[in-house]
Amino acid sequence: MEQEFLKGLDTDKVNPFVEQCIAQKESLNTVLRLICLQCTVNSGLKPRVLEHYKRDIIHTYGYQHFLTLENLEKAGLLYPHQGRSTYAVVRKTLQLTVDDVSEHDPTDMAYVHSGYAPLSSRLVEFLQVPGWRAITGVLQVLPGPTLTETQQLPSALRQRRGSGGSVQSGLEGGTALVFFIGGCTYSEIAALRFLSSRVDQGGPEYIIATTKIINGDTFLESIAEPLPT
Repeated sequence: MEQEFLKGLDTDKVNPFVEQCIAQKESLNTVLRLICLQCTVNSGLKPRVLEHYKRDIIHTYGYQHFLTLENLEKAGLLYPHQGRSTYAVVRKTLQLTVDDVSEHDPTDMAYVHSGYAPLSSRLVEFLQVPGWRAITGVLQVLPGPTLTETQQLPSALRQRRGSGGSVQSGLEGGTALVFFIGGCTYSEIAALRFLSSRVDQGGPEYIIATTKIINGDTFLESIAEPLPT
């Protein structure tokens, strides 16, 4: 189901598989992850779809999860539809989904999710080639501000390099530090390690730093706030 959502299929209506998961009282984290994913790729859910899901969750799992749903709304993971979806443009421009990816002999980082490349890792790849200037339109529709700064090299290094004197955004060779504030997933780490494995093609070796290792369940648990029963 996740793969279908990531490809933008049937994201604008109540999904029968999600309904079935709720009816069978599958793990609430599983249900919430699917609904949040559907919401994200569709730029929000139609009001009737959102209310349908919320009503079913409360009826099935209990009123104590009302605050969890509110927290998801505050976090921007559950919200009413807001105009045309931008996900299709982002997915196509950044090549987030790739068909026929080999997990045994991968040629693209999308192998980490059987055909889906983590957005953060793909942005790092585009920073190397062709550079973020080529995807300015996409960066403008992604959440949060974007800052690009060219760092001047110390005079001693400038003399050793000769002409130039700045660290280019192309990240040719050398080492690059990628720092995740708030946490990252093992799949994002695997995707960046895949990029590092291509250092012989002129790219940098990536060092990964993060405040925490997370996954879908731990992230949801961090914002879950059930009412006392």
